Amino acid sequence: MDRETALAREASDARAGDPAFHIGARAALFSIFLFLLIAASCRRSHDNTPVIGYINGRPIHRSSLDSFMKVKMGELTLSEAPDLLRSQMLDEYIKRRLVLDEASRIGLSVTDAEIEQAVQDNPQTKSAAAQEDARKEFASDLLVSKYYREVVLRDVRVSPEEAQTYIEQNRARLVELPVVYVREIRVDSRLDAERLRQEIIDGKHDFADLARQRSQAPSAERGGLTDYTRGQLPEVLEKAIEPLHPGDVSPVVQSNFGFHIFKLEQRTQPRAPDDKRSQSDERRSQLIEEAIERKNQHAVDEAIDRLVASARITINTPALGFTYVGRLGHN
Repeated sequence: MDRETALAREASDARAGDPAFHIGARAALFSIFLFLLIAASCRRSHDNTPVIGYINGRPIHRSSLDSFMKVKMGELTLSEAPDLLRSQMLDEYIKRRLVLDEASRIGLSVTDAEIEQAVQDNPQTKSAAAQEDARKEFASDLLVSKYYREVVLRDVRVSPEEAQTYIEQNRARLVELPVVYVREIRVDSRLDAERLRQEIIDGKHDFADLARQRSQAPSAERGGLTDYTRGQLPEVLEKAIEPLHPGDVSPVVQSNFGFHIFKLEQRTQPRAPDDKRSQSDERRSQLIEEAIERKNQHAVDEAIDRLVASARITINTPALGFTYVGRLGHN
């Protein structure tokens, strides 16, 4: 054995007997394994769907929008949705992302316990919350509501003077008139309206459920339920409701706001004279609640407008798969 070979073997034997060498070797092997594990994880979590835009430099992948729209739009397939509706949903998604980012920036979050409690409080969400995508959207909705409640609306109050002014502006509503209770679904296209109406007529879906999922009217979160007295609605809508009996569903009717479907729930007549004082007090309370809701909504709208105005929003229209006709992506 030549001297060089002997020295190499001696060095190898020395390393083999050195504990520090074994520890270092194991550390090196563990580092390699950890690197490969992280790389594999990154490959699995990497979103290969097209980037359809950017919010403050962060990409928006089509899969995220598709998941959002699928949960919010229910059984309506994305390919069936008109460009205007998909554009509005994209705008809504971007606004919500801005709110979620701001909530995270200031340290707000929702816990698993809060999610479970919200699910228990709203039985209609139980089945949906069992699905991963729906549960994520539900958690995001809770965080948005928490941000509005604890940040945006924290100091919003309606003064007695503001409440009285609103009552004076709506004094005619304190006079008791026959009240009509209806549910409404409002969408942008006649095709969607006719399809939804047929699903209701065929008994495939409950009117209130479809209103929550699909209606663009302000009453959507209440299952489309609203009440009105004569003269409050546009004439074309009142004419569509007038011939209905409780439980009837109207034909599709068009107005300047879109395409409407109505279901008559109840008609009420003025109360007896002895009940008029309590009725008047009740209506005053309702008007005060309306004043509070309006001021809250105004505060929320202003907060969202500020977030949008300060954000860098870019929409990659060629990657969308539809013609964007929304209001964002131009700043």
